Formats: sequence, C-alpha cells, structure tokens
Amino acid sequence: MKVTVRKIAAQAGLSPATISRYFNGTQKLTKETIDKIEDTMKDMGYVPKAKKKKTSNLIGVLLPHLRYGFYCDAFRELMEQAESLQYKLVLIPANQNGSYNYKEVINKNNFKGVIYFEEEIENEIMEYISQQGIKTVMCGGAALDHNSNMVHVNDMAAAYEGTKYLIKLGHKDIVFISDNIQKISAGFQRLTGSRRAMEEYGLSFEEEAISYGPVTYEAGYEATKKFIEKGRQFTAIFAYSDEIAIGAMAALYDAGIRVPEDVSILGFDDLQIASRIRPALTTIHQPINSFITKTLELFSQENSDYNAEISLPFQIIERDSCKVLDK
Repeated sequence: MKVTVRKIAAQAGLSPATISRYFNGTQKLTKETIDKIEDTMKDMGYVPKAKKKKTSNLIGVLLPHLRYGFYCDAFRELMEQAESLQYKLVLIPANQNGSYNYKEVINKNNFKGVIYFEEEIENEIMEYISQQGIKTVMCGGAALDHNSNMVHVNDMAAAYEGTKYLIKLGHKDIVFISDNIQKISAGFQRLTGSRRAMEEYGLSFEEEAISYGPVTYEAGYEATKKFIEKGRQFTAIFAYSDEIAIGAMAALYDAGIRVPEDVSILGFDDLQIASRIRPALTTIHQPINSFITKTLELFSQENSDYNAEISLPFQIIERDSCKVLDK
C-alpha cells in the first residue's frame, strides 16, 4: 500500500497541510504535533527519506527595549558581526504587556537561533521558543530559569575584584548601587562577590549600604541623592553598571561633591561612554565584542545537544574616577 500525505493525515487526525509542513519544513510545528506524525508513520510502517532541514541565516533578537546602554552597545556589535557572517537579524520586541504577538513572528520565520540580553524575559516566551526547537543564547548574563546557552563574565568574581580594588585604594565606607536582584541573576552574583570581599577585609556589608533599582542613569542619580540626604558616610560608590555610575556622578556634582577628590566611583560594563565622560570612568570591562562572537559561534554548532555556559575574562580599566584615599 502506497503511503500518501492524505493517508498519514487521516490516521493522525491532522490536516494534509500540516503533514506537508512537516515534510517541507516551511513552518515550525509543536513537539506534540511532530511526535503524533512520527508515531503515525511508524505504526504505518513508513520510513520517510531523511528530511533535509532548511538552512537558515535568520537570528532572532529578543529585546524588551533599548533604554539600557549595555543593550545598545551589544546590539550595535551584533549588527556588525552578523553582517560580516551574512546573518540577518529579526528584532522580536518582548514587552511586558503582551501587546506584541511574538508567536506570529517566531512561526513565520525559520530561525537559526534567538539571542536575548535581558535576564528577566518572561518564562512563557522562552518556553514557547524552546518548544519550537530553536536554540537560544543569553548574551551577557545568567539565564535564570531558562533552558538556554549562556555567554557572560563571572559576575561574582568581577564584583569581588572590583570591591577589593576599592578597598586596596583605602576605601572602607563603600556604598553599592545594584539592579533588582533575582536568584542567580547577575545582580545577585555581584552582591555576593562584593560581600565576600568586604568580609575578607573585616568590613561590614550592611543592607543600608545597598540601593536597588533599574540599570539606569536616573536610578544612579536618585540612589546617590538618597544616600546623601540620609547622611550616609561613604568615600566610594561601586555602581553595577556604567549608566548607574554616571547618574551617581551627576548627583554628586549637584551636591558639590567632587569625583574623585571626595568620592571615588567604580562602574561596571565599560560602555563606550565610560571613556568619553569627565572624569573618565574607572570600570570593570565586559568584553561585549567577544560576547557576540561566542554567541554567534554557538549557532554554528549544529549538533550540540547540551546547553553551554561560556565565561569570558573581565578586567578593571583604570581611568580617572577613583583615587587612593588619603591616610
């Protein structure tokens, strides 16, 4: 008996069009549908010729917004490297109000993979992408609860070394401005590293010395302003992003406090703007260009069945915003 698309469809309880999409690879199907089709063919004793997967040069990029400087620098680098490798980028806005139909974009395109920069992408979105068998890479952070590849620095070690750097300059009264933390997130790891450094040097690491908020200029400004208004004594600020650090510098300037003469500031990221402001920002360098290179290399590994975690080296870039504390 000759096995046809219509016969497979009838036995599987699916439409002939769905069976055709399975064979042609023109649209992503759910794992449940694929399993049903393959079980039906097995029951019918039909062994199809090996399905040739259509090669794709499309990379999806999940972005909730471009308000953060890290996203902008990383996306700029991604555009340059993707073009040289002849990848095409498709932006998938991942906003929080559900007004954008990400499923339609994912179903309409044959993605080679999806990159995301925001640790807090909704689980529903990530689960849907995973169900379509699309490889994902969290670029520049920890992949919280998602089944995903990761490319980042060791945030705990970086914050540990950054805090130790300030302590070795003679600073004991340090305040920390962090993003809102979740378990295993970059912010959580950075605070853990800073706490370890402070405790190793016998210094207190009080909750009152930490401010939480978005990774923005405004958050850095407001946090620093509140520390000043509350009469908090500090000689150094460790900001967990360059944008936060620049906001902190502005708040200090408005309060008549000089950087680095009165207060030292250490940032995190080494964005382009870090070397352009005055005083130039001392910061922890994240190798954004290498993040992108390694991320795109992961998509070329067609037969990888495991989720990789790639940790790249960081370094402290010394500029003009930190100074040795006078004894």
